[in-house]
Amino acid sequence: MSTRIHLITASVVLFLGAVLCVFVFYWMEPHFEEVNAAYVKEHTGKPGFLLVDVRDEDVFNGKSPFDGAPGGHIAGAVNFPGSRLELRNAEELLKKSGLRKDVTLILYCNAGLLSSSFAEALVKEFEFDASMIKSYKEGTLGWVRDPANKLLPEDHELGK
Repeated sequence: MSTRIHLITASVVLFLGAVLCVFVFYWMEPHFEEVNAAYVKEHTGKPGFLLVDVRDEDVFNGKSPFDGAPGGHIAGAVNFPGSRLELRNAEELLKKSGLRKDVTLILYCNAGLLSSSFAEALVKEFEFDASMIKSYKEGTLGWVRDPANKLLPEDHELGK
């Protein structure tokens, strides 16, 4: 009976330890407010806000990134590919592109994966405040679900 109690106790301790690890990991990671298309439309172009497409320049300019996905960008967005964050002069490039710590950044990509990584890098490597970063996780794939939402350039590719 004593062995059984020890096994149950050990199981409970392991379970609680795992829960604590998940909680600590979640608490330590930066969290970004997710916004919808209405937020993007309302804030793009307003002072203190900057809409940022973090995909490669050719995709921003109209090339389809993959099958079924449209190329192009949301009107009013600036392009800052995530790969530029690895450059030696990344901090200078961020400032020149308007990505400053005193501006609320609305980041997007195709569906949220690249923009999430980009946001984490801004916070961890460049000391941006996570509360000043918003994530439009639906990205261009979500944007074009509404026929009223267009991407520029108008002659962008749609991956077949």
